[in-house]
Amino acid sequence: MKRWNLLPLAMLPVLLSAQGLMERKHPDIFPLDGKMRRSGFFFAPGITYTLGEKSEYHYGPVDGYGNIWFEPHGRFGPYLEAGWFLATRDPIILDYWDASVAFKQLSGEERSHGEVYNGWTQTLDRWEDGRSTFTDQFLAFSLNANKLLNVADYRFFQFSLGANVDWRLSASREWEGLPYRVGLAEPPDLIAQAHVKVGFGFKLTQRHLLIPAIETPFYSIAPKDVGFGQLTWFNTPYRPLILSVRLMYLRYPKGFDCPKPTRTKRKSKVVNPTFEPKR
Repeated sequence: MKRWNLLPLAMLPVLLSAQGLMERKHPDIFPLDGKMRRSGFFFAPGITYTLGEKSEYHYGPVDGYGNIWFEPHGRFGPYLEAGWFLATRDPIILDYWDASVAFKQLSGEERSHGEVYNGWTQTLDRWEDGRSTFTDQFLAFSLNANKLLNVADYRFFQFSLGANVDWRLSASREWEGLPYRVGLAEPPDLIAQAHVKVGFGFKLTQRHLLIPAIETPFYSIAPKDVGFGQLTWFNTPYRPLILSVRLMYLRYPKGFDCPKPTRTKRKSKVVNPTFEPKR
């Protein structure tokens, strides 16, 4: 037999081993045996942060001209979310949906430095520094479609696409210095956006999932999108970030963890019912 005819036989153990690796499957995060209830609740405490971009403005009035530089400084704020999830029956594309309501605070600071020049002599007349701060509190409603990708037993990545509608509950503004302000922009009272979320989760017990995640908008419906989901306060666009830790509760019918034992009455075995012992 030629050597090349022996090649398939020699590769057979390798192919069988590879097939076994391909067929290996991690335990399901959401049990698919039908014993888990498809819906449950979750809550997610966390923090927010506003990531800003530097900007500048140049102006030239009749009696002079000047430059203003704006430097943003993000701030942290509280975040608290609670909601309900619904697991899909066939988790090929999506594993679960969720809807939630949350309280979140977005705040930040804009520092400005302005230089005013004399229009005739083109010399620096004066410079002015300023500081503006904002703090907005929102009631947010969210809807998400979620996909889980197992990387190890009971460890997984979560990728989510969703939409949020935020209603402003209160707003606070403060200004110091630099009386000449280019703009006093701020988001509307009602914000509608699409967002993306990425997390890495753990299945702590049969009933509990823990998923730390980061979320940010990528498109704004209201206000009109100008920077992939950024929101503008004063003269600076900011990107809201939400860092949260989601704790999910999986529900099972009562008695599933410890099923009641079933007892059957044991019958004695009869070998020969017609046999009668001799007297």
